Amino acid sequence: MISDADVVVIGSGGLGAATAYYLAKRGGVRVALLDKHDLGSQTSPRAAGMVSCLRKSGLMIELIKDAYRKIETFSDDVGQPLAWVHSGSLKIARRPQDAEVLAADLERGRRAVLDVEPISADEAHRLNPFLRPTGVVAALRVGDDRYFDPAQVAVGFARGAEARGATLLPRTDVTAVDIEGGEVTGVRTGRGPIRAPVVVDAAGAWTRQVAEASGIRVPLVPTRQQLVVTEPLDGVRADLPIVRAMDAAVYVRPCDGGLLWGVYEDEPRFFDMAEFPPGFEIKDMPLDNGVLRGAAEEVAAQLPILAAATVREFRGGIPTMTADGQHILGPTPAVAGFFFASGCNVAGLSISPALGEALAAWIVERPAAARPLAPLGGPLRGRALVGGAAPEGRRLAVPALLRGGLTPPVVPGRLEPGYRG
Repeated sequence: MISDADVVVIGSGGLGAATAYYLAKRGGVRVALLDKHDLGSQTSPRAAGMVSCLRKSGLMIELIKDAYRKIETFSDDVGQPLAWVHSGSLKIARRPQDAEVLAADLERGRRAVLDVEPISADEAHRLNPFLRPTGVVAALRVGDDRYFDPAQVAVGFARGAEARGATLLPRTDVTAVDIEGGEVTGVRTGRGPIRAPVVVDAAGAWTRQVAEASGIRVPLVPTRQQLVVTEPLDGVRADLPIVRAMDAAVYVRPCDGGLLWGVYEDEPRFFDMAEFPPGFEIKDMPLDNGVLRGAAEEVAAQLPILAAATVREFRGGIPTMTADGQHILGPTPAVAGFFFASGCNVAGLSISPALGEALAAWIVERPAAARPLAPLGGPLRGRALVGGAAPEGRRLAVPALLRGGLTPPVVPGRLEPGYRG
């Protein structure tokens, strides 16, 4: 067990492990990556693993482009395996109002020099025969999109960080971040204290518990997401494009000879992680296959295979959502040396290579030469709260979110159709 570090990263999911990797890669930074569970074992490996390039802002498009380049070169750069497929995707509209959104997406994609084009419903069916043209009023092909194996990202970054000198401490629970005179001085763990001037709270579903143990309140809420992987199916090829049905918020992609599919729920289940027992893991999360059955029925005219295919795996994760749909990334203004990497609204794993590198630069360069991420969600003025009072801006508190007292988080495909991956 170490006693000192320059940076302690709490949480070895995609964002935490990527941040640790890029810090270690810089050299001269003593990095410790801690997790209360096994490395990269919680929500990240249970994600859908899709890269969606057509985002709502120029900054997000720039970041996701950077992220997919890093995914493509991951094995060479990080030295760990990562399987990925450049499949492209099809966004389909079943309502006139969604067709209007697709038209706006097309123009934004062209401005961002993405490979986008409107296609007919019949052409969409030709590209992915599992998608039937019935009821499709418009379709957009996004050639830049791709998917990857979500189980390999966080673990790969963690092992890559270790190879570059980082200390990995799985099964090490952080009980509090020590703060003196408004500055981070270290962390307390179940295995002893570690002195460090910088801490990154990337604890995923437990982000709020880590922060609140040190008097910091952060406006995010852990939210259930569920998906299905089917048994192998005739006609499934790895290069079939991802399909996204906008109004239904259903997505489908190839996976090991079958299909991986899920839905962004209208009324997702929110959790207070403090209510779970100490040994709780994401694999123990209660699932509801009725949600998936309802989604399959909703898109039965376009994707009848979803209801017909045999289920091989039913899994779920607990990503963190924010009320404004923005990430929570960067330093809290109330405590020097306390950084967040969370609140990624079901879009964290695919963009983690870019955000991890950017946050590492932000920590080391503070922020003279770091990529400006303020429009993305940091610095956290008005969002990361100490004692319940925001230094400036609006007042948001997680308990209010849990009580439903604030506008619920943006639900992908519903309030912002086509935004999420």
